[in-house]
Amino acid sequence: MEDSNEETTAPTQKETSYELKGKVDTVSVLYVVGGIPCMIAFFLILFSLVNACDSVNTYIPA
Repeated sequence: MEDSNEETTAPTQKETSYELKGKVDTVSVLYVVGGIPCMIAFFLILFSLVNACDSVNTYIPA
């Protein structure tokens, strides 16, 4: 085998960058603040209506 005198360099650690990567705009804030609670409310209303119709034995066609 051939011996090489070349030095093998270990991979250097990446420098930590503290620059802002994303952009915070009003649409994303409104989605998190308003959209997620609205989806939770929608599912709660939907399941309560299904439960109410089930207790009265009303058939819901799918």
